[in-house]
Amino acid sequence: MRSTLLILSLWAALGAGSQELDEYIKERQSKGVKGLTTSAAIDVLAGSCTIEVEGIVQGTVSCDGAISVLLKTSDGKSVSLQCAQWPEWAGVGRTPVRVIVQFDRENEIVAPSYRALAVAVASEVALWEAKEAEKKKTVILATKKPPVKPPTIRQQTSRPLTSRGNVTGRGERVSWAAFKANLDRYFPEYYNAVRHFNPRLTDAQAREIANAILTYSCHYEVDPRLVMALVLAESGFNPNATSRKGAMGLGQLMPGTAKGLGVSNAYDPKQNLAGSVRLLRGHLEKYWNQTGRKDSWDHVVLTLAAYNAGSGAVRKHGGVPPYKETQAYVDKVIRIYKQLCGQQ
Repeated sequence: MRSTLLILSLWAALGAGSQELDEYIKERQSKGVKGLTTSAAIDVLAGSCTIEVEGIVQGTVSCDGAISVLLKTSDGKSVSLQCAQWPEWAGVGRTPVRVIVQFDRENEIVAPSYRALAVAVASEVALWEAKEAEKKKTVILATKKPPVKPPTIRQQTSRPLTSRGNVTGRGERVSWAAFKANLDRYFPEYYNAVRHFNPRLTDAQAREIANAILTYSCHYEVDPRLVMALVLAESGFNPNATSRKGAMGLGQLMPGTAKGLGVSNAYDPKQNLAGSVRLLRGHLEKYWNQTGRKDSWDHVVLTLAAYNAGSGAVRKHGGVPPYKETQAYVDKVIRIYKQLCGQQ
């Protein structure tokens, strides 16, 4: 079994090529890893297996040539990774990482051991996953080209976008699994919506944005209609948008936020959307856990407020901050979202 740690340096900062990512993916595929393992799944694992986790380093300790890395996963679990070496770029509180881990536990009542086999920049792995998903639909998109002419406003608002959980025109309720398995089926709807919201986009740009929204929404399990509403409010689907405060791209990421999400070029639609949807997912999960009401919009309202003004402002004011800009922003995104869901 290969036990050495494969290191993927930051692409932009260190000028690394594709070889390191290829090695990470090769290790991932050789171990039969299909995707991230959730904390809930880890808690019930027993025996030996290889898993993949994502998170941010909280601390490192080196002793007699061995390194222990405390990683806080994206869903809040603290994991102590053992390894012979750890890349400098993946330091405390820096870049989100993906790690291939050898998991061992005799039974469910004893503590498990985690040995890091490979590490990579999380956003680069996500981009690779998106490209792989795109390859599967290339033939379909080449033969089923959507019309260039965008729909009218009446057509757009009268026919809501499809997502998991809502009912289609045929009376079907779409689950996450079904939605993920049929992205090519829903692609034209999102492509047309993107072209409608920004007619200045080229055909290639609209395709790239629609595909990225669907891909990353499914990857992070965030309703793509909410992502569409957020992007429309943030940038009007202009990938080159820059605010007076320096927010960049489709999801209007601030420089510090973009860096923390592993986004090296916020004006690249795929990178920006990968970071924006990841950030949105983090806020949704955080405020869902705080509110816990399935029949309430509270967690969505707080999520949008945090996306606009920062989670610190939400915490300081105990809810939506008393800023006119933030309050108007939250109302706008929710209004668009409801329209895309067919709720006038």
